[in-house]
Amino acid sequence: MIITDTLTPAAFLPTIAVGSALSFELKYKDKISAFSGPSKLIGFRDKKYILLETPSDPELSKLLNDPSGLQVVVKGLNCSRFGEIFVFKTHILSVMHRPEKMLAVALPDVVNIHRMRKFARYTISRIVQLEIDGRNTLAKLADFSLGGCAIRTAANLFVDQGEVLRVVINSLFHEPVCFDGVVASVSSHGEGIQLGIQFNETATDALKNTLGRLIVQADHISEATASVTTSSTTETAASVGA
Repeated sequence: MIITDTLTPAAFLPTIAVGSALSFELKYKDKISAFSGPSKLIGFRDKKYILLETPSDPELSKLLNDPSGLQVVVKGLNCSRFGEIFVFKTHILSVMHRPEKMLAVALPDVVNIHRMRKFARYTISRIVQLEIDGRNTLAKLADFSLGGCAIRTAANLFVDQGEVLRVVINSLFHEPVCFDGVVASVSSHGEGIQLGIQFNETATDALKNTLGRLIVQADHISEATASVTTSSTTETAASVGA
């Protein structure tokens, strides 16, 4: 499900990090593409301009000799849990070569947001049981939402898109919780594969309770890890001081 929204620059800019990868495109007045290439966000100044890295390309250099009349289209992916793609149109204010090659573009009137997910996705690291086609195997839960999850497993588990399966989560409640779904995507991840799972039923009470418990446990683990790290750092500093 794609939900389209619009944001003002003031609301949008804080949602993307400096260094974020961007797609940069120049178009003529007749909307024909003149150039397309990778860029990144260098920074911005409220109510004034956005700084973008100048893509390295000889053809672009020629176009930038006179950028008047060229429209800039910038696309990227923000850090939202909903997997949001942003797009905005603007124009070049100035071309700079020091301290690095970059472009100052005008703040857009609006930024279009294309939401790729219906439910927010939360990063979770947990071992779960996977039941698929009569096979049982252990796998790693990578993220979880009220509509589905991502699971990472060994490459020798042959799974096709469209296969039905069951995800079993143990040691979360008094009894294991099970969610039936279908494989929506299969992609490589390191030496294994990642499965995108779409649950048959979404936003159920069982899913809400499970998501809540997973988030709480993940927060506890993060706090414990931070505490151990801080303690180790303090002890090391004390030893050096002695």
